[in-house]
Parts: sequence; C-alpha cells; structure tokens
Amino acid sequence: MAGHARLAGALCLVGWASGLGDLGTRRPAELEDVFRNAASPLVGDWLSSGSFAMLADQQLPCLKVLVVLDWVAQKLHESFSHTRENFNLWKDILVAKGFQGQTSHEWFRSSNYYSLLHPIMDMNRICTHFMEFIHAVVMVHGERCLYPELRDAIGASMLWLVKVSQEAHKIQLAGIYHSRYALYEVSTDVLRHMLPPVEVLHYAAKFADAFSEVRIILDQLADKRDGTRGVSLPAAGPSRTEDDGGAFSDMTFIVRNLTSSWHLDHALLASLVRLWPSEGPVEAGQCHTTIADFGAGGGHYCNFLNKTGEYCCHAFDGSPRAAYYTSGLVQTQRLDEPFDLGRHFDWVICLEVMEHIPASHEAIALANLRRHATRGMVLSWSQHGGANHVNARDWTSSQKVVEAWVCD
Repeated sequence: MAGHARLAGALCLVGWASGLGDLGTRRPAELEDVFRNAASPLVGDWLSSGSFAMLADQQLPCLKVLVVLDWVAQKLHESFSHTRENFNLWKDILVAKGFQGQTSHEWFRSSNYYSLLHPIMDMNRICTHFMEFIHAVVMVHGERCLYPELRDAIGASMLWLVKVSQEAHKIQLAGIYHSRYALYEVSTDVLRHMLPPVEVLHYAAKFADAFSEVRIILDQLADKRDGTRGVSLPAAGPSRTEDDGGAFSDMTFIVRNLTSSWHLDHALLASLVRLWPSEGPVEAGQCHTTIADFGAGGGHYCNFLNKTGEYCCHAFDGSPRAAYYTSGLVQTQRLDEPFDLGRHFDWVICLEVMEHIPASHEAIALANLRRHATRGMVLSWSQHGGANHVNARDWTSSQKVVEAWVCD
C-alpha cells in the first residue's frame, strides 16, 4: 500500500508539473471575457454581448464609458433597494420571534435563519462582482477617462464594499467554526445574533450612499453639454493624496481608516514612555504629562497614550475633515499656517510630517511647534525620498534647521 501511495503521489506531481507547462501556451482571457465574467452575475440580463465587446475597445470614447458606468450603477441601486426591503421584512419577523423567547438553537435550525442568510450573501455576491466590474473599467479606461473628482468618488464607495465583504466572511466563518451565526461562544440572545447581518446591510447602505455621489457627478457632467449636445470632459488624472501644504486628502484619510494602514511605531512608543516616566498616582481625569501630536493622521499615537491613563494627548492634523473621520479624536489644524491654540503642552510630537511640508513653509511649521511646547519636542524628519516627500532632509540638515528655529 505504501508503494502504491508513493506512486500515486508521484503521478499527481507529474500531472501538476505538466499542467504548469500548459500555462505558457494558454490563450489569455480577452478583455471582452473579463468584462463579461464580471458583469454577467450583476447585470447580465441587461447588458448585451455587444456591450462587452464595446467595453473591451481600449479606444472607446470616454463619454460612452461613463454612460455605461452610470447605467450599471443604476441597476445596482435597484437591486440593493429590493434586498433592503426584504431584509427589513425578515428582520421584523426575527425580532418578533426573539421577544417570544426563541432560543439561539431553535433560531439556527429555523427556516428564518436561511431566509435571512440568502439575501445577505446575495448582496455580498453582487458587491463582489461590482467591484470586479469597476476594476476592469478602471484598468482599461481609467487612465484616459477618469478625472480626479470622479476617481475619488468611485474609490470612496469601493472602500465600503471591502467592509461588506469582511462582515459577510465573519458570518461564514462563524457558521463553519461555531455552527453559529455570529462569533459568540455562548448566547441565547437571538437579537444579539442579528448584529452581523445588520452590519452587512449597514455597510452596503454606506456604499450605496457613497456611490450615489458618482452618479451625481456624472449627472452634473451631462448638464454641462454645449450647444452641439457634446460634453467637455475634465482632464483625466490620478487622485491627489495630499494638498500643496502636505495635508492628507479626504480620500487618503478614508483609505487609511478603512484599511487600518496608519503606521504605529511601537518601539518609538516604548521610548516615549521611558522619556515621560510616571510621577506617581494621578487622580481620575488627570494626567502627569500633556502632549500635542501635530500631523497626527488618524490619531493612533494619542489613542495609545491616552489609554495608559498616564498622559493627556491631543491630536491635530491638517486634513480638513479629520474630526469627522476620527469621530472627534483628531482636530483640524494646519501646520503650514501660523496659529496659536491659546494653551501649551508639556511635550509636542511631530512624526514624519515635515518632509511633506514645502521648504517655503517649514519655518512657519517649526515656529508653530515651538510655540506650544513648554518642556520639549519629539520630531522625526524623513531623509528618504518617498510619496509626496517634497522636503526630505538628511540628519545633519534637519538638525541645523530645528536648532535654528526651535532650540533656545
């Protein structure tokens, strides 16, 4: 038997290797197939074969690309509206059952469970194909046809689809791992198990609302037709991640928040805690060290320091909607413009920010930092070229600049 097993394994390996060899001779998918595969589950009943061939034309006029994009978005909204209506109906039934004392075990075995699961996963499936379709449109036509305002609106809406997918996968994982509908080991609360599908619906609604901005932009474009019924499209180009003063754009903030990609240097945090040692017990609501973090991004450093109970850290960032995107954790304050908050902090930190501020405004930024610090400042200044690093300096150069403007 052992010999047969080894032989079978060898044959499988040979077959697998020969299959790899075929990859080099296979015909790659045509662009038409790419669009058809993505769109068929989504709008296959409405888009003809000619539409897929048209989208595969890499020289297709941009106006036609945008018309198809708007049309598909309309169909997606119609589908979501139907799912929302059904979901609310099933939710009301389940809530009523929950208040009647139905246990979780009974609920999981009932037809209500499957009735609710179906529209939720159907919505997730639609979102997945829509993301694939939009990605194909952008890859083939985006460089020619998508201008920054439209690209930003599409990108912001797509990020909510990421959350839809995450929540749907949590439901699937819970069912596989726990044989339950949610990630709770023990629960007899049916209503508690309603939370995961409600979250899917919540993020799907966020997506629908965000993508409506895409349709508004396209409608405004149609309203700008000239006398010949033509439309003058804005110049295509990438999204801006920062403004001229180094402040993050809304799109950058949204991406980093939803993808949890704010950088947090734990080694640096450990050093800061050693730099600011505890001075004994503090009363509730008090702290032994006050800190201001300028250029704080999502406020991740202050969030950590505040949780220790030892520090009072206040976060500021130049992004105009920082407070909105961080639920008030970060307040908007530009460094490249003179300001006075009317208060001082023991320490000021400014990490990997100065390289984003133009050299013509660095003196203003450093003076702002110095104005608000009473005991000292922790500043890091990148010496490497990078995305939007318009003012990178090496160690010697940055040290001289800081000493000239900050040190007494």
